[in-house]
Amino acid sequence: MRTTDLLHRLQNTEPAPAQTISERAYQLLRADIIAGGLAPGEKLRLQALQQRYELGVSPIREALMLLCGEGLVSNEGQRGFSVSPLSRSDLLDLMGARTSIELLLLEDAIAHGDDDWGANIMAAYYKLTKARLPTDASDTAAVELWESAHRRFHFALVCAATSKWLLRIDEQLVDHSERYRRIRLAYPRSSKELANDVLKEHLDLMEAVLARDTAKASKLLRQHLMRTADVLSKRFAE
Repeated sequence: MRTTDLLHRLQNTEPAPAQTISERAYQLLRADIIAGGLAPGEKLRLQALQQRYELGVSPIREALMLLCGEGLVSNEGQRGFSVSPLSRSDLLDLMGARTSIELLLLEDAIAHGDDDWGANIMAAYYKLTKARLPTDASDTAAVELWESAHRRFHFALVCAATSKWLLRIDEQLVDHSERYRRIRLAYPRSSKELANDVLKEHLDLMEAVLARDTAKASKLLRQHLMRTADVLSKRFAE
C-alpha cells in the first residue's frame, strides 16, 4: 500500500473529536437531572458518573460546567458538584418567568400562525389525550410518554412565534419546570377526575388559540401555568 493511501485511510478513521464526547456527557447528565434520575441536591462525584455513563473525566467535567451555567448543577468549590436543589421560592419565580414569556410567545404565535400551525396543535392535543396523566412514578414508560406529549402540546401552541430568543429561553424554563412537575408523581395516585380536568384545561386552551381569541387564550394559559405552580408549591409546605 502506498504511503499516501495509508495516510488517507488513517485520516478517515480518526476517533470522534472530544467535543462530541463532551456533548454526549452533557446530554446524558442533563436528561437524568430533568427526569429525576439524579435527585435534587444529590452529589455528583466524577468517579461515579464515569461508571454510570462509561465516559472519561474530562468530558463529564465539561458537561457539569455547562450545566452549572444552566442552573441545573451547583458547584460549591471544595465540596464539588451537586444537582441543583428545588424549592418553593424557586418554583414560584420560575413559573412566573415562564408565564410572562409564554404569554408573549402565544400572542405572537396567534398573530402569525398558519393552517399548518393549527393542524400541529390539534395533532399534539390528540397525542396528549392518548398519553393521559401518569398515576404512578414507578411507571417510567407512562411518565416519559406523558412528559413528551405534554411538552409537545405546549411547544405547538407557541412555535409560530417569530422571536427565536424568547423560544430558546422558554425551552430552558420548560426544562426546569419539568423537574418540578415530576414531584407530583411521587405522591398518591391521581384520580380519574384530575386527569380529565387536566385534559379539559388543555382542550379549552387549544380551542381559544385556534379561534385566535388572544385575550381568552392568554387568560387560560396564565391560569393553567399558575395553577400548576400553586399545586406543586404546596408540596413544599407539607
